[in-house]
Amino acid sequence: EFLTSATVTAFADIPFIALFIFVIWLIAGPVAMIPAVAVFIALIGGLILQVPLKTAISKSQVEAAQKHGILVETIGGLETIKSLNAQSRLQSKWERFVAKTAASGLRVRVLSLSIVTFTMFLTQLSTIGVIVYGAYLIQDGLLTTGGLIAAVILNGRALGPMGQVANLLARMNQSLTALGALNAIMALPVERPAGKRFLHRPTLQGAINFREVTFTYPEAEIAALNKVSFSINAGERVAFLGRVGSGKSTVAKLILGLFAPDEGAVLVDRTDLRQMDPIDLRRNIGAILQDSFLFHGTVRDNIALGATIVDDEAILQAAETSGVHEFVRRHPRGYDLMVGERGEGLSGGQRQAVALARALVGQPPILLLDEPTSGIDIGTEKTFISRLAPTLKGRTLILVTHRASLLPLVERIIVLDQGRVVADGPREKVLEALNSGKIKVDQA
Repeated sequence: EFLTSATVTAFADIPFIALFIFVIWLIAGPVAMIPAVAVFIALIGGLILQVPLKTAISKSQVEAAQKHGILVETIGGLETIKSLNAQSRLQSKWERFVAKTAASGLRVRVLSLSIVTFTMFLTQLSTIGVIVYGAYLIQDGLLTTGGLIAAVILNGRALGPMGQVANLLARMNQSLTALGALNAIMALPVERPAGKRFLHRPTLQGAINFREVTFTYPEAEIAALNKVSFSINAGERVAFLGRVGSGKSTVAKLILGLFAPDEGAVLVDRTDLRQMDPIDLRRNIGAILQDSFLFHGTVRDNIALGATIVDDEAILQAAETSGVHEFVRRHPRGYDLMVGERGEGLSGGQRQAVALARALVGQPPILLLDEPTSGIDIGTEKTFISRLAPTLKGRTLILVTHRASLLPLVERIIVLDQGRVVADGPREKVLEALNSGKIKVDQA
């Protein structure tokens, strides 16, 4: 908008300011000093005001983003807000940010108008000065009446663009601030840098190795994982237990390649994930995360999401295994049943069923389940387990859970505490240690 604005043409008038002042000097001699001084003062004043204007624009944009964030957060958590009777608190928070945004926006407008008003004031003052000084020169016989009229006209032409330039500088500051925010986003690291080459692994067996892995989340003071090492064979079913914040979900995110370790290495089939193409990695992993995020669209679209090539037969097979087919077949629209944002319109169990179908549809050799039954009841959980168990044959299973009811799905348990492995062994042996109190870990 800034670059295509008609006011940008004001820059083309800047060289003519000096030309008009020069012509005034040819016609009226020392009268040219008045517009020259006015232009100099206008430039200095405009530059001085640009500093607080830039600060005000940055503050206004930050507060506008915060206000938008509150709005999105409130709409997304509307049911929670109502259940907690927190409407008044959220409304008060919203009103505070609206007031802040209005105040910062007002300051931006005041400073922008101040620059323009100051320039217009200097233009009028310069015109008065030319007339008064020219009158004295006419009285002394040093200037003709026609010369004075020409000087007044040229003075207006010389200082006219200054108002537009001042307004343009204010808009330019707004554009530069917005561009800076965009540049900060574009400068963020990407998974697949243009010049980097990755190893192509279209199919994986499912062996996973952590070698002295240490990882700390950005801006966190304590490491989420500290010198963690373990090996999982292809086709092995392993559960990760631990207290909240022990690093279980971090292990899952590192396996998915969502983060890279600060120290050590994560390997899948003896290949460092930093060298493997992330697309190949995730194509071979079926993941169900804590919050089974479903997107607006049909059930079919949500099941096929992320799969490279999926035919109806694969969707039907995954839907029958996961239990999606049971509730879809009773609906007149079938697999074209519309799902709202974040799975609105489906129950917790139905959302988990769609998430399981989505994880299974590509026949991945690795299944990664992070608290897959955290949002469903015991009865639905039993159904979920009964549907999942037959699909595990020949697959590597990574199960992150607090629930002991899911542990029959695995044959090995790794216990994490404060980012370290404190126990690793067969399921029965580790459970015996947990029950005897030798290892203390929260369970649900």
